[in-house]
Amino acid sequence: MPNLEIIVDTVEDAIAAEKGGATQVVVVSHYPSTGITPSYGLVARIRDKIKIPMTILIRPNTRSSIPTEEDIETSLTDIEIFKSLGMNDFLLGFIDQFNNPHGETIRAIHSQFNGIRIHSNTAWEGSNNFSETIDNLIKAGYYSVRMGGRNTSNLGFHTDASRVVAKISTIKDYIHERIMLYLTGGITATNLPYLMMKTHVYNIQVGRGVRTPNNSFSPVNSNKVSQISHVLNALYEEIEISNSDINQ
Repeated sequence: MPNLEIIVDTVEDAIAAEKGGATQVVVVSHYPSTGITPSYGLVARIRDKIKIPMTILIRPNTRSSIPTEEDIETSLTDIEIFKSLGMNDFLLGFIDQFNNPHGETIRAIHSQFNGIRIHSNTAWEGSNNFSETIDNLIKAGYYSVRMGGRNTSNLGFHTDASRVVAKISTIKDYIHERIMLYLTGGITATNLPYLMMKTHVYNIQVGRGVRTPNNSFSPVNSNKVSQISHVLNALYEEIEISNSDINQ
């Protein structure tokens, strides 16, 4: 079944996401800045208010996706604190100077913690060698990766989806189910059918597309979540039935 992941940065957002049919949330603070690590209090309150799974963004600051030694130590401390709340899923966007996953951070996390799952944010999309980067993500033990078609020109679904779906499809074929892939970046109920039909990726992450008005400062609208959830599940069922008919 498809996964609908909603980015939230308040307790109210998380409640609205679950009410609208989200299967999971990513918890961040200050979403307008693309997000930083949320507070202990925010994560604790959301944990007490919703039943769907939570993934926690680990990003100490917005200065750079290349972490300093102190950024790494701060991240380890944050993960330890969140584990005390029962959190086991963490979203990372740390990269090295070549836009590959930051190996030192990953090694430090794996050496200190057992039983957690790490997920990749889209910071790696500037890589000039996506196949090598994907291989590095898999070798590093990432559970999932988010892909919005961005590159050094910052293209995404919010600009011209037709210019990026080919790239998504190529990456999906290369991944070949070795790691879970999510579509992200400017997804709405309007463009979702096109994206699903063209890429055959059925896990999605949505941020601004479920907010009213459609910007990062606005609250999550449960009705918009419900619309996307309905489109996602209906299309998935339609595609699965079509595939089943072809294979018979």
